[in-house]
Amino acid sequence: MKKIVSIIIAALMLASICVPSFAADITTNGGTGDAIVKTKTVDEAGENAEKFIVSIPATTEIPWGKDSKALTYSVESHLGYGKKLTVNVSGHGVMTYTVGADSMTLDYTLGGTTAFTAAGPVVYPAADQTINVNVADRAWKSAVVGEYQDTLTFTVAIA
Repeated sequence: MKKIVSIIIAALMLASICVPSFAADITTNGGTGDAIVKTKTVDEAGENAEKFIVSIPATTEIPWGKDSKALTYSVESHLGYGKKLTVNVSGHGVMTYTVGADSMTLDYTLGGTTAFTAAGPVVYPAADQTINVNVADRAWKSAVVGEYQDTLTFTVAIA
């Protein structure tokens, strides 16, 4: 019985490879045929193919007494038609140094371009953007030496 079942299964497998392909047939020498090639809007994992990367430094250290420190971040995007990436950078304008119950402040401003708007949906290769953290001489002269800090916020949006 097992031999008969195996012969039947083998015959079915051979029959399945005899099914003709449903492709365009070119039956003459030098003939032509058309095939449509198109992309998907999802990647191999089925995820939306629109992606962007904004790489920012985790920390930026300003040498004591220096009036300005450049902070560089990079932007790359691959978005759909008509979309643009924007990045805005903001801070509180005051760095704080805390020792026990005491806290001291050091004022700063952000200089240069604090907003980036892509010209189109694709920014590639990655575009480096620079903003400056500026501390006025007057602020340095009235500050206690210590490690002051504040958090800069990078807001990324697609419009």
